[in-house]
Amino acid sequence: MSSLVTTLRRPGMTLSAAAATDTGKVRRLNEDAFLVAPGLVAVADGMGGHQAGEVASRLTVEALAEKAGGVPLPFADLDRLVTEANDRVRRHADGHDRRGMGTTVVGAVLTDNGGDDALVVFNVGDSRCYALVDGEPLVQLTTDHSVVQELIDRGEIAPHEARTHPERNVVTRAVGIDDIVVADWYVAPVGARSRFLFCSDGVSNELDAAALGALLGAPLSADLVAQSLIAAVLAGTASDNATVVVLDVERVAAADVPAAGADADVTGPRPVAAAMALPPPGGPVDIVDAPTLEVPILEVPAVEAPLAGAPAAGAAEIIDDVPA
Repeated sequence: MSSLVTTLRRPGMTLSAAAATDTGKVRRLNEDAFLVAPGLVAVADGMGGHQAGEVASRLTVEALAEKAGGVPLPFADLDRLVTEANDRVRRHADGHDRRGMGTTVVGAVLTDNGGDDALVVFNVGDSRCYALVDGEPLVQLTTDHSVVQELIDRGEIAPHEARTHPERNVVTRAVGIDDIVVADWYVAPVGARSRFLFCSDGVSNELDAAALGALLGAPLSADLVAQSLIAAVLAGTASDNATVVVLDVERVAAADVPAAGADADVTGPRPVAAAMALPPPGGPVDIVDAPTLEVPILEVPAVEAPLAGAPAAGAAEIIDDVPA
């Protein structure tokens, strides 16, 4: 059993995050990676076992970790979080004959919003972010970049049909596949007490909205909730790698915030993929569709000096999670 925990105290806000991962019952290799750093968290799900998906996910979280020291990031720098990770993966692929390696990514970063802190969620691919805010029902903040999601959006299939559709593992965006990658960005809703889940599809395909909501709503620390989520996945088929980051955000009075330099609980960036071995608390659950919260998508400034070559219309044949 293992997990990572970090806490960041800011004027008016405290953020506590924990992460856990497991290879699952079927795969021999864990291609997921995660980042837990003060004010910056992420989950990356590497794709294409024969093309070193585990390397793509690791390179992505390492690129993100290098930005953690600048948190809260200026709004104008947000786009570089993902574009620089994309550049790093592509350079590695070109230099090691691994064209086609890629990864999804989902995460959140504390951002300077005109002098105030704001939590901004970003995603590429089908790794997801869910939120519980002030006791309200669980909502899915992100929208998958996948073939089945596009079919759902066009009304060609019902949401419940996505779980058995032959193209259910095909994503339309990924880090490392094209010269330019486009992430979606959202200002996360933050109440007095908010809890966010960032996870690979090995979690969201295994646990339904009711199970996720119950586990996230438990009056436990982020660390224990992260462990409980992985245990619940292992109680089912666990046919894929499963990784979670649980982020708790609490609004606090300015008087309760330690003075500058007193962040005793803050730990450094930790891009890792650690194994779990927690006994499962119950049986498998069915997959159902979680509600999606309509939140505004940010218009992030364009890259000042994009790489040569036009961006692809969509990497529609990127297969997620090729069996090892």
